[in-house]
Amino acid sequence: MISFLNTPFESLRKNSKIKYLPWLLAVLTGTLLPLGFAPFHIPGAAILGIALFYTQIQKTTRKKAFLLGWLFGLGFLGVGISWVNISVHTYGHLNLLVSAGITTLLIFYLALFPGLCAFAFHCLRQPQTSTLQNCLLFSSLWCLSEYLRATVFTGFPWLLIGFGQIDTPLKYLMPIVGVYGVGFLTILAACCLAQAVNNHKFYVSWLIAFVVILILPSGLSTIHWSRVDNQPISIGIIQANLSMRDKWDERLFWNIIDHYNTHITALMGKHLIVLPESAIPLPASYVHEFLNDIDQQAQKAGTAVLMGIPEEANHEQTYFYNTLTTLGLASGSYRKQHLVPFGEYIPHPLIHLLQWLNLDMSNMQEGQIGQPLTLAHQHPFATLICYELAYPQLLRQQLPAAQWIVSLSDDGWFGHSLALYQHLQIAQSLSLLTARYQIVANNDGLSSIITSQGHISHELPAFSAGILEGTIYAATGNTPWVKWGDRPILSLAMLIILSMFLQKFIHCFRKDKAH
Repeated sequence: MISFLNTPFESLRKNSKIKYLPWLLAVLTGTLLPLGFAPFHIPGAAILGIALFYTQIQKTTRKKAFLLGWLFGLGFLGVGISWVNISVHTYGHLNLLVSAGITTLLIFYLALFPGLCAFAFHCLRQPQTSTLQNCLLFSSLWCLSEYLRATVFTGFPWLLIGFGQIDTPLKYLMPIVGVYGVGFLTILAACCLAQAVNNHKFYVSWLIAFVVILILPSGLSTIHWSRVDNQPISIGIIQANLSMRDKWDERLFWNIIDHYNTHITALMGKHLIVLPESAIPLPASYVHEFLNDIDQQAQKAGTAVLMGIPEEANHEQTYFYNTLTTLGLASGSYRKQHLVPFGEYIPHPLIHLLQWLNLDMSNMQEGQIGQPLTLAHQHPFATLICYELAYPQLLRQQLPAAQWIVSLSDDGWFGHSLALYQHLQIAQSLSLLTARYQIVANNDGLSSIITSQGHISHELPAFSAGILEGTIYAATGNTPWVKWGDRPILSLAMLIILSMFLQKFIHCFRKDKAH
């Protein structure tokens, strides 16, 4: 039992006939991590995968550690974000060869971050450092690598390890240390598990540490980080479940308008009626009469209507904003700031290539940073549209003034894939981070109401049409994460890495001096 993690790797290294199996094992180990996220919800699988990976890179060279880390990343992200190809090919209007190439390159690039983490771990650790120091070093490097993956070249913060802990007691730490802090502790727990299995002498101590890290945060479960108002706000969410083909078919446009008009009218009298991202697939200037009619009805009924609709970004109508607009007892609008690469904009270096290939170009424009908050019944609320949910910092910019969160999406871009479920899990994490209720309006499924504790109180099934009715509550106040952001955990990670670097430097200096 004690050596089940270590023995397979040791035997594989000694058998030259199967010397390539460790590389395959690295890929297979990486495929365990997506099981820790929605829709599988097996966080133990992710922890086990990281423990196996940490064990595998212990006794190898720097170069091999990098390759093992890169292959581990291929397994992790190759399975976890395989839906990117659906978005790029089917809805980004790129042919299959180009979309497959882009998806492959993206996964190859993102897999570099676990590889660099493993490489840096080998560079900085020393024979004389304790196993605890090594565990802290690896956790810090992983934390930093996730931050870099989420920020470099606009970033890709999908499947951060912290997001997958929504089903473990570690989630109670999220309002304090954020997604990266929870990820740090998850990696540390996995390292402790690896040490408990492989360290014969101190395995009990490591096992206790593993259990303490995972269980102790349960003591925070009764803490409420925000002041929740006792006045219920009634909600109606319209989930149309329109296919992307039907939604953008001009022959069906007025059928779509009639569909929404019928359901909006039926929900009048609710405090809030919410429609998904780009629910109305034509700019507001084309549907003035419809919008004015809804606005007047909502004013009379005491209802605020929030809907996604394109908005012209220039007079020539060649560029558009992805916008949340308000009607009735609501005011203001929000323009999406962080667009989806290839789906809503083409990265600059590839524009000329795609023009040469005569491929369709996106015509979406990003909104300005620091937009004023939209209001409903005089309550300010935060807005996120689709891909923006993966960037908690965009939400933090709207707090603490915002009293709840409205998230509009159309995950039809991702087809019948893992993305829809992963997206909702991220939304749950955002409610935990900020201690705010959240309204999730999604065109093709899992429209939800999430409590300030991150629980889903109401939900519609995926890939079905329906109306979701429920209540939310306005909330005020700060969580520690809203106040401090990710700076404390990133600073701690950098401090640990720097201290190990200095130890390495001093050791090398003394060694050279002795010679």
